[in-house]
This record gives sequence, structure tokens and C-alpha cells, in this order.
Amino acid sequence: MHALCVAAALLLGGCTAPVHHTPVSLSPSATAAAPVVLTHAVTVTFDSGYTRPLNAGSRWTHVGTVAQGAVYRPVGDVFTVEGAHIHEAWLVLDKDQLVGFYLPAERGFSPLRTPLSLHLQNQG
Repeated sequence: MHALCVAAALLLGGCTAPVHHTPVSLSPSATAAAPVVLTHAVTVTFDSGYTRPLNAGSRWTHVGTVAQGAVYRPVGDVFTVEGAHIHEAWLVLDKDQLVGFYLPAERGFSPLRTPLSLHLQNQG
């Protein structure tokens, strides 16, 4: 019976990996910029095995930079990454490549194993 309980616990809760992140310092943007719009939808796959869509038409505003790139927060929405826990996440871009996420509550950077090309268009 003990083995059955251990197996059930592993199936229910042991398969989720934490969202790995390292501490970073966000340098806020000095000026307000017009939001950018994602023109093509993409699906992000995290090391934890979870996926999240980035929807075409979603709007993002530049809020600052971290050492890994420019940080964009969603406009009128919340984006999350999921592992053992759920974390609010903002995009970190190096040019047009999504390289990871800034986790504002943790003040950390969570990298993507494989950067994704994003098609962004300036709005306004």
C-alpha cells in the first residue's frame, strides 16, 4: 500500500519542475514608449514541460532592461510561466529574439533553452 501511495504522489506532484531563475536588476525605461504588437502567434515551451501561447495581436510595452535584453510587460493582460508554481512573467527580448522572461515578483530572469523569433510591430 505504501508503494501505491508513493507512486500516486509522484504522478500527481512529482513531474513538475521549478521555474529556474537568477536574480537580475531591472533598469526602468526613462521614457514611455508606444506598445508593440505581436503579429504572429507563437507557443512557448518551458523546461518544465508546460506550454503557453503568445497570441497574435497581444500588446506589450517596454518597461526597462536587464543584462539579458529589453523587458516588455503585457498591456491589459497577465502572462504567466508555470512549473512547480505559477509566476507572472514579462518578455525579455534580444532584438527580435525572445530569450527568456523577467519574473517581477522574484526580480529574476528565467531563460529559454532555445530563443524564439517574434514578429513585433510598433503601434502608433
